[in-house]
Amino acid sequence: MNSTNTTNGTDTDRRGETQIAADPALPTLVITREFDAPPERVFRAYTDPDLVIQWLGPRRLTMRIDRYDARSGGSYRYVHRADDGTEYGFYGVFHEVRPNERIVQTCTFEDVPDGVSLETAAFEDLGGRTRLVATSLMESVEARDAMLASGAEGGVREGHERLDELLRGTRAADEHRRIARVFTDRVHGVPPGAWDNTAPCEGWVARDVVRHLVEWFPDLLRNGAGIELPKGPSVDDDPVAAWTVHNDAVQALLDDPATAQKMLSNPHIGEVPLDQAVDRFYTADVFMHIWDLARATGQDERLDPGKCAQLLEGMLPLDEVLRGSGQYGPRVEVPESADVQTRLLAFIGRTP
Repeated sequence: MNSTNTTNGTDTDRRGETQIAADPALPTLVITREFDAPPERVFRAYTDPDLVIQWLGPRRLTMRIDRYDARSGGSYRYVHRADDGTEYGFYGVFHEVRPNERIVQTCTFEDVPDGVSLETAAFEDLGGRTRLVATSLMESVEARDAMLASGAEGGVREGHERLDELLRGTRAADEHRRIARVFTDRVHGVPPGAWDNTAPCEGWVARDVVRHLVEWFPDLLRNGAGIELPKGPSVDDDPVAAWTVHNDAVQALLDDPATAQKMLSNPHIGEVPLDQAVDRFYTADVFMHIWDLARATGQDERLDPGKCAQLLEGMLPLDEVLRGSGQYGPRVEVPESADVQTRLLAFIGRTP
């Protein structure tokens, strides 16, 4: 090795790219990448075997995990398998597993049982993002360079690309879980006899807020992705049960690792990764309808200001398009000094 960086140039701080630096004098390899996810989600992807198996290693290899006890003192063994049947086994011990902060482990390639590397992964919180710094200490510079020459660098990069895809999927699942929990609280909080109270949307009563969510989204999934969600009882008969069955089904869809690999096709939005489509169109809709159900039934109307700001920022440039879709009423004028919730509600045609 005659360079401290296996990438082009010396820039090792580019976001969204995996940087791999090899010290010319020390048998170390330092891998750095930023992910658009908080440390707890990246850490979970490194320690939950159901997630590890989805991203670790190059795409051309399949993976089998024999054991993966990611705790201090635990051990692991996994096997990568090529299409021709060749298997590559790896094993090691977790010396320290500090949740959301640090993992220290050994790693041995079974074809070279005398070679042991000490690997440390540090998860740095960047305020909603994570900088991962993974350092491998090997027995010699020659061993390190031989590993790189074998194609390990490409495997690391491919693995990180797969991890990035996985994290985007888990982000959508976590965001839906967080927002749907609030809507569910409002559903369970509807007082007796209040389901027929007038709602802010013209011509709606409270139960129609639930009816809207449990009817339009299954149609979108069925027509755009060939996915059929389980159907609960009628909203007229039991709005709480109707919402519960629907909400559980959507969460299960987002929690399914296969969802991140699926696409949703629609003539109005084109072809979009399924998890992103759910996040952008459905979860955002659930969030805004929290206010409608709360207003109709006399419950807490407060919305998360951070989410309000995020949605408003994304919707403002699309004013004419959104208005032309017929999904939103005329924009209500409010003072520029109004809080972000008021401005969001006014933008979508509500009178706060």
